[in-house]
Amino acid sequence: MSNIYTLHPRKSDLILLYEVVGEDGHALWGGEDASLAIEWLRKESEKQEVRLLVSAWDSDEEDAHLVGQTLDISRITLEAFKEGLQV
Repeated sequence: MSNIYTLHPRKSDLILLYEVVGEDGHALWGGEDASLAIEWLRKESEKQEVRLLVSAWDSDEEDAHLVGQTLDISRITLEAFKEGLQV
């Protein structure tokens, strides 16, 4: 058994944006709804190679600012589909 543990920080005020990108690099769908992003990824992955990207944004009253790097979560999501997991 491992002695590894994690401390989860409180939920941040960052805005998470999801984007489904086609094989040509153009966005097919984008928004804040993770469930819709997964539906789009599942539907579009049957037709073409797609990626699911997630980015975190901080916003003041005038501008939004990207925080960190955009992450490609396609592989982990598609692997979950293959394993029959509900995502």
